[in-house]
Amino acid sequence: MSPNEPSTIVVQHLPANRKGRDFVLSDVHGCRNTLERLLNRVRFDAVRDRVLSVGDLIDRGPESMACLDLLDEPWFHAVQGNHEQMLLHFCAQSLAAGGQVVWEESDDFLVNGGSWIERELVDRRRRLGTRLMEVLETVSRLPHILVVGSGAERYQVIHAELSQSSLDHEPPVYGDRDIDQSFENLGPGERELLGETLTWGRRIMHLRSNRSWPERHPDLSTTYCGHTPFPEVRRRLSHVCIDTGGYLPLVSRERIEQEWGLTLIEPATDTVYFAQTDERPGWAAWRGRAYR
Repeated sequence: MSPNEPSTIVVQHLPANRKGRDFVLSDVHGCRNTLERLLNRVRFDAVRDRVLSVGDLIDRGPESMACLDLLDEPWFHAVQGNHEQMLLHFCAQSLAAGGQVVWEESDDFLVNGGSWIERELVDRRRRLGTRLMEVLETVSRLPHILVVGSGAERYQVIHAELSQSSLDHEPPVYGDRDIDQSFENLGPGERELLGETLTWGRRIMHLRSNRSWPERHPDLSTTYCGHTPFPEVRRRLSHVCIDTGGYLPLVSRERIEQEWGLTLIEPATDTVYFAQTDERPGWAAWRGRAYR
C-alpha cells in the first residue's frame, strides 16, 4: 500500500450506464446513515444503478469505516479525495515503522478529523488492523479522474478541480483531449502540480464576482467535483461543485440551522437530491429539487 506517485495522474474510464441510473455523490465525510436515507428516497437499485463519488468518504462524521466499506460494492465508484490522500500518508508512515502506528497529534490526517482510525487499530491500539489494511489497498488504487461514457453524454468525476497552473491561461482549465491523452504533453513537474490541484485545488470555486467565469467551457465536458463546501450546487468552467457540507452540522452548532447536507445529482436529468444532516446521529431530513 502506497499513495500514487506524485507525477502520475490516474484516469479510469467507465461505460455509460445502459441498464439504470447514475448518481454523482458529494463529499460524504463519514455520514453513511445520511447517505442510506438519501439512496432510499431516490429508490436506488443496486442491480442497475451506480453511485460515483467525488471522494472524501472519511473523517469528521461518525461512520468513516462504514463509508470505506462502500468501495467493496460493485455499484460504487470513487475518486481519491484529499482526505483519502491524508489517510494513505498517515498509514504509510506506520507501515514504514513495521506496522507500528506513528501517532503524532499534529499530523494533518488527525487534525482534520482522522481520530476515528484509533477504533480500527489492534494490539492495544498500536497497530493497523487487518480490515483497515485491506481497505487501504483499495484506497491507494483510486483514480484521480473518472470518465463516464463518450460523446455528448460524457461526463467526468474529480475531487477538486482541473484548473491549469495559472487561471490567466487560455483556456484556464484542461480539456477532454488532455484527459484522453493522459496529460502526456505535461512535464513531470506539471503533472505533479496537477495531481495536487485535482485533490486540493479551490481557485475556481473561490473566485469572487469580479472574476465571473461562464458556467461551461467548450473544451471540457461536465465535470462533477466537491471539496469546497457551499449551501448549493455551483457551476463554473464546466465544473459542477456538489459539496454541500454534509459533515458541517456535526462539528459546528452555528451551522445546524443552515441547509448543509449530502447531495446526489443525476447527470442524465440534471436533478439534484439533497439530504440535510442533523446533529443528532442517525437523523436526516430529505428533500428533492431540480437544479434548473
